Amino acid sequence: MRTGDAGAALAARCDHASSPALDEAARPLPLTSREREFAAMVTAGLSNRQIADRLVAPVGTVEGHIYRACTELDVSDRTELAELMRDTGRR
Repeated sequence: MRTGDAGAALAARCDHASSPALDEAARPLPLTSREREFAAMVTAGLSNRQIADRLVAPVGTVEGHIYRACTELDVSDRTELAELMRDTGRR
């Protein structure tokens, strides 16, 4: 059972209780765990080179993951990506 499913089942048993965490689990961002990892580092203000150094990955790989995350979330650049991640409480 996925975390969101377990939370929804528990909420139903508790007279449909709600919380920010349950709301977030019900609307996950359409990113892979790896894209989330890169997006979190963008949100923390790291450059592509800094992300590459931390993850021991080529800068091109970093750029590709950030590009795909932006595409999936329909944002135009890393600034908007970071804003969206902050707005949704995901880091």
